Amino acid sequence: MLRLGDQSYRQVAAVTLTVACVLLCGALPAHAEPDQPTLVAVTPTVSPVEQPSGAAVSPQPPTAPAPAKTSKATSEVQAKKASKPRKRRPRKRRPGGVSPCMTKDPGFGVYDRWSRRISMGQMIAPQRGGLTRGGGFDLIIHFHGHYPIRKEFVKEAKGPVLVAIDLGVGSGAYSRAFASPSTFPTLLKSVEREMARRSGRKKTYVRKLALSSWSAGYGAIGQILRQTGGKKVDALLLFDSVYGGYVSGSTTKLKTAELKPFIKFARKAARGGKLMFQSHSSIIPPGYASTGEVSAHMVKQLGGKLRRTRRNDVLGLELYERYDRGGYHVRGYKGNDKPDHCAHLGLMKDVLKVHINPRWHSPRGRKGKRAIAKAKAQARRSGTIHTVSSGEHLSGIAKRYGTTVRAIRNENGLERGGRPIQPGQDLVIPKSAKKAAKKTAKKATAKAAKRTPAAGAAASSRLAAGEVIHSVASGHTLGKIARRYHTTVEALRQRNGLVKGGKPIRPGQKLIVPAPAKKR
Repeated sequence: MLRLGDQSYRQVAAVTLTVACVLLCGALPAHAEPDQPTLVAVTPTVSPVEQPSGAAVSPQPPTAPAPAKTSKATSEVQAKKASKPRKRRPRKRRPGGVSPCMTKDPGFGVYDRWSRRISMGQMIAPQRGGLTRGGGFDLIIHFHGHYPIRKEFVKEAKGPVLVAIDLGVGSGAYSRAFASPSTFPTLLKSVEREMARRSGRKKTYVRKLALSSWSAGYGAIGQILRQTGGKKVDALLLFDSVYGGYVSGSTTKLKTAELKPFIKFARKAARGGKLMFQSHSSIIPPGYASTGEVSAHMVKQLGGKLRRTRRNDVLGLELYERYDRGGYHVRGYKGNDKPDHCAHLGLMKDVLKVHINPRWHSPRGRKGKRAIAKAKAQARRSGTIHTVSSGEHLSGIAKRYGTTVRAIRNENGLERGGRPIQPGQDLVIPKSAKKAAKKTAKKATAKAAKRTPAAGAAASSRLAAGEVIHSVASGHTLGKIARRYHTTVEALRQRNGLVKGGKPIRPGQKLIVPAPAKKR
C-alpha cells in the first residue's frame, strides 16, 4: 500500500479541493457571487391584480454566465465567499418605517361605514350634512383599491361622497364592466337614491363629479370618458394608473387611439375648464408602455415638456419631474418596486387639499345620527317597522301593508334585482302605507260583508217561512248541511252570499238554510 507523507497528502488534498471548487462554482448561478452584478430583467414587482389587461408580471430568472477557468488561489477565495451567507440588499427606508402598502388606519372621521346599497361597489358618505339646501352633493368614484384609498381620503375629505369599485385582475375587467353606456348613469342614479334615503330627502343630485384610479382601474375611466356620461366629469385623479400599448413592431411608439380620451380631457384641463392630476412611477413593465412613458407622451401632445425637479413627498416618494399647465398637473416619481407603486395612493390626501377642496368648496359633513337612523327610530315608535320573517318576500309585505314593492324599495334603498331581503332585516314601511292599509282593510271588510253575512246579521235577518239558522260545527261542509236539510249546495250559497271557490265556511259561522223545495 502506497503511503504518502504529510507534504504529499496536503498537495493531493489541495488539488482535490481545487477541482471540487471549480466544478461547484461553475454550477452556481450568478447571483451567488457577491462581487458579480446580478442580471435581472427590469419588471414591475406589483401583483397581477395591479396590472393592465393581459399583462400580469412574472419575475425573470437571473442569467448565469458561463463558468470561467479559475486558478488555485482564486478557487480558494471563491470557496470561502461561497461559504458565507449572501448579504441581502437593504430595503429603502420610508418615513417613520411605514409600509406604503399597509399604512395605519385613521378610521372613518366624519364618514359613516361602507354601504353597498348602490348598483356597483360600495360608498361612504358623511354621517350628517354633505348636502346643499337643494340636495346637491359632490362625488368621487375611485377604481381599484377601495381599502387603501379610503384611509387616505378620510384624512382630508370633509364632505364629498366616496364610491370605491374593485373588479379584479387587469384593466380589462374594468373596461368590460363599463362597456355598456347605461352602466355609469345607473351607478350615479343609485348613489343619488341612496343619498336621498340617508338624508330623508325626496331627491338629491350629483353636483360635482371626479373619477379616480390607481393601477389597473384606468380601464373603467377610459370607457366612461368615451360615453355621454363622461361629460359630467369635472376632475380626473390618476395615481400611477394609465398604461399604454405599443404600435406593432415598435418598443417606443405608443398607440394613440387608446389614450385619446385621456389626452382630450388633458387639453380641457390645460385650458382651465377641468382638473386633471396624473402621477407616474419609474416601474418598467414588460411588453407595454409604462405610466411614465404615457405621461411624457401626453405632455408632448399638448406641446409641453416635463421639467426636472427634486422634492421628497409622502410615504417616501421622490419627485424628479413635473409639468403644470392650467388645471393639468403631472408628477413623476422615482422608484420601481411594489412599495413605490402603493405610495402613489398616499397622494390622494394632498390632491384633495391642494386641488379638489379649493375648486369644489363641498358642503361640509359632520358626525351625528344620520336621517335614516332617525327615521327608523321614529318608525319603531309609530309601529311602521316590519321585521322580515323566513319565507317572506317584498310583494307579500307590500300587499300586507297596502303599499307597493317600489315604495318599500325606495324607502329602504333596495335595488331591483339586487340582494334579496334577509330574515331579521328591518324594513321601514312608507308613511302612506298606513292610510292605504286602512282603506284596503275597510274595502275587504265591506266586500266580505256583502258576500258573507256576519253571525249577528244572519241571526237577526228576517227568516222566510220554512227557513232555519244553522250553526257550522267542525267538520261540516256545505254538502253535508244541504243533505241534512234536504236542500242543495247552490241554494245555500245563494241565500248566504257565498261564492263557489271562495273562502270555506268556518266553525261557529251562522248559515240561513232555505226551506226545502216542495215535492210535486
